[in-house]
Amino acid sequence: MAKARAKSAGRQRTYTISLAHRKARGSGYERMTEITAAARQLFVERGVENVTTREIAGRVGISQTALFTYYKSKDEILDRLMIDAFGELAKSVASVGQDAENTADWLRRLIKSYVQFGLTYPDEYRLAFMLVKASKPANTPQSHEQSDAVRRIAFPIFLQLEQKIAQAMQDGVVRKDLGSSMLIAQTLWASMHGLTALLIARPRPHFPWEDRDRLIAGQAEIMIGGILAEPSKSRT
Repeated sequence: MAKARAKSAGRQRTYTISLAHRKARGSGYERMTEITAAARQLFVERGVENVTTREIAGRVGISQTALFTYYKSKDEILDRLMIDAFGELAKSVASVGQDAENTADWLRRLIKSYVQFGLTYPDEYRLAFMLVKASKPANTPQSHEQSDAVRRIAFPIFLQLEQKIAQAMQDGVVRKDLGSSMLIAQTLWASMHGLTALLIARPRPHFPWEDRDRLIAGQAEIMIGGILAEPSKSRT
């Protein structure tokens, strides 16, 4: 009899926990946010390819079946993370275009916005640019699926940089002897990414960085000064 009561009590406790994890009507968005937050943590901790939807559901406290009512697959969760994060970067870049006085000022603002984006969304930035597994063939279907969201949102942002450089080259503002506008844009992006990745991977006190704002501004001036046809124009 005692064992029966214990089993019954155990079942009741499990049932109570299950109810506690259920969401009331109208709170689906909250549940989706919980799922993406849990997935983000697991992806960064262990790598996307090593995480299952069952594990994501377990961290949230729901069943895998319940998770599938919100997201059909792990790739869809990753897409959601990337879309939300890079959507914020797209907004920042759009505001840069509205406020900039000239090409040099646009580049300064872009560099600042880009680095700030990475520091605001460090987990998403790692997932997008810093956690590529060398052992994973680049041409596998899964690797293409995982990068689709980044391509759809991030690449158009990069193209804005390339087009801005191309126009500046035509206007005689940016040096033509450095190569194509695509080459210059890729060089600038590599430099922005390098600073962003370092600040994420080696924050204070792991490395004695100078004041962050001054560091970003100094990086921007060095980058811009190196591509302008007339360095003095960086101040105009």
